[in-house]
Amino acid sequence: MFSPTIGLHHRPDTMTAAAPLPSHSALPAPHRRVQRTGGAATLALCCLALTACGPDVQGSPKPPPAFGPVQSSWFGCPSLQGVYAWPPVEPGGVQGSLPFFTGSAEMQVWVQQQRGETTLRTRTINRARNVRNSLTRQWSLVTYSGAQTRCSSGMLDLVPQPVSPDKEPGASGVLQGFRLALLKDGGLAVGKRTLTTGNKGSYFSWGGQSYGSYDAPDVETWTWFKLARTAAGDSEPPVIDAYVPGASSP
Repeated sequence: MFSPTIGLHHRPDTMTAAAPLPSHSALPAPHRRVQRTGGAATLALCCLALTACGPDVQGSPKPPPAFGPVQSSWFGCPSLQGVYAWPPVEPGGVQGSLPFFTGSAEMQVWVQQQRGETTLRTRTINRARNVRNSLTRQWSLVTYSGAQTRCSSGMLDLVPQPVSPDKEPGASGVLQGFRLALLKDGGLAVGKRTLTTGNKGSYFSWGGQSYGSYDAPDVETWTWFKLARTAAGDSEPPVIDAYVPGASSP
């Protein structure tokens, strides 16, 4: 709202005083209603603008610069086929679910791409001579069809899936997807994308109470890690198992 300003005039005593401007209380009632309505409309438009601008992005949808440049391709995405080492080169620790099984401390990750499908396999690595583990010879795998993937800026996106498909109607939901990028040094960058939907905001909060709600923007969070490449992946990699029958020491 605009407030009228009264000017201070230095004048000789012989001049007639200027008539005072009308105060707020003298404004017609319809004008005051228009001002209040305009303020509420402005607030509502701001809230709508927030939701229309897309999700609030935390982190980056691109691999960190520390990973090195991403491999480019003239058409579509470069092939990701190869064998990669788990755990990640960086960062050291990874939390939450991943697009492949990571139940062991050290594993082989074998990526294959055939006829539009992307298959991710993992297998346990054993470094102990006196430990026998059948998982060193068994692959766990997950296959993504062409309908579940798309190429985005030279990187392969795995379509986000609901983390909690049994959520109540109207409650906020969580979608999780992944982005795979081949790096120029041969490594594989894996980005985890978490999208929280159905968020609500309040017009006013006081003393722990919220008054009035509106649809708040979705929140998109990105976390990245890098796997080192160990083989081309054209054929099944050899088993890595240090177990020796009868060994009594590591």
